[in-house]
Amino acid sequence: MSSDITRSVLATQLFVVVLALSTLCLAALVSEREEMTAQLTASRRRLVTAADTERRRIDRNLHDGVQARLTALAVQLRLAGARTQTEPEAAPVLLGRAEEALQLAIDDLREVAHGIQPAALRGGGLAAALESVAATSTIPVTLTGLPATRLDETVEATAYYVVAEAVANAQRHARATSVHVRLAPERGSLAVAVSDDGIGGAAFRMGSGLEGLCDRIEALGGELRVVSSPGQGTRVLAWIPL
Repeated sequence: MSSDITRSVLATQLFVVVLALSTLCLAALVSEREEMTAQLTASRRRLVTAADTERRRIDRNLHDGVQARLTALAVQLRLAGARTQTEPEAAPVLLGRAEEALQLAIDDLREVAHGIQPAALRGGGLAAALESVAATSTIPVTLTGLPATRLDETVEATAYYVVAEAVANAQRHARATSVHVRLAPERGSLAVAVSDDGIGGAAFRMGSGLEGLCDRIEALGGELRVVSSPGQGTRVLAWIPL
């Protein structure tokens, strides 16, 4: 009698073990199928959105790079026109600077059309590119913490666009008299801070350059903040993962 009970218990335990193993195998198969379905869905989504992503990339590059340069050039020419009325001898120097800025904008436009990073970055990297932004600005721009070596191309391009857009906004909207740009490595990211002494009050607006920069940086897993109280200037802060 006891042996029958023992066999019955063993049979029950064996059944439970087999059932558990079968359930685990079935769960693994279901999980694998769900993962394959998710991968297929993601792949289809990437194919569907590829064209739109490329369009947004070109739009951001044009706005953040070329448009920022042309905006700065427009301000530069307007100020040059006013200055030459009282100082005609300054015209050759001012026009020479404007020509340099226009050529950089043309180079940027050509590179965007070819899907390459901005021309200003190709030669000397981020440091040289930001020095060119400062050189063509109509207000003094101080640069600190420029990298001594080349960084990842995407990091360099994103940092360049942040600075170019912020400097252009300081010239065009903020009525600033100076801009300070600071770069520094920070917890695996490149921290970029652009501060001006203008009127403040800057904010994210639909379709604005700052919104485009925010999208660009968040796509990389970074963060963009704008601190701009009225009357206290504007600080554009970005953390771009390295």
